[in-house]
Amino acid sequence: MPLWREAATHVRSQGTALPAEIRKYQTIRWLINRQVTDLIASSLQRLEERGLSSVADVRASRERLMAFSPEMAELRKPLKTFLWNRLYHHYRVVRMSDKARRIVTELFSAYVKQPEQLPPTTYGRLKEEPVQRVMCDYIAGMTDRYCLEEYQKFFDPYTKV
Repeated sequence: MPLWREAATHVRSQGTALPAEIRKYQTIRWLINRQVTDLIASSLQRLEERGLSSVADVRASRERLMAFSPEMAELRKPLKTFLWNRLYHHYRVVRMSDKARRIVTELFSAYVKQPEQLPPTTYGRLKEEPVQRVMCDYIAGMTDRYCLEEYQKFFDPYTKV
């Protein structure tokens, strides 16, 4: 894959003898940075070319403004195919995704059934907003670790509340 080769070549060109595991992480880091940088630059260029300078201008636009450059879009195709086939559908990833979906769904249901279990500031929002909106926002703001801790507090009888 050309994009991966480009990233790996860049990391090797730094001249330091890194262990394979660190070299892999540095390559992935460079790969992500390259794509994010392209996305930002390409999107800014589109905004400038179209003379869009406000949120209202962007919302009124009918075309996709935030996108990779055509060159990056082409470079990404083989990488996307590889990741789709080899990573996103790997049985361990599928298991973890399913587990995460169950955890979030059960937490959501538990909070909706008994919103009194929410922290006071979040619970206070229920006076002005629909319960589902408050629960979605609250769960979306959780870190993975906090979400798992909350799940344990609700469903593991041996975990202190």
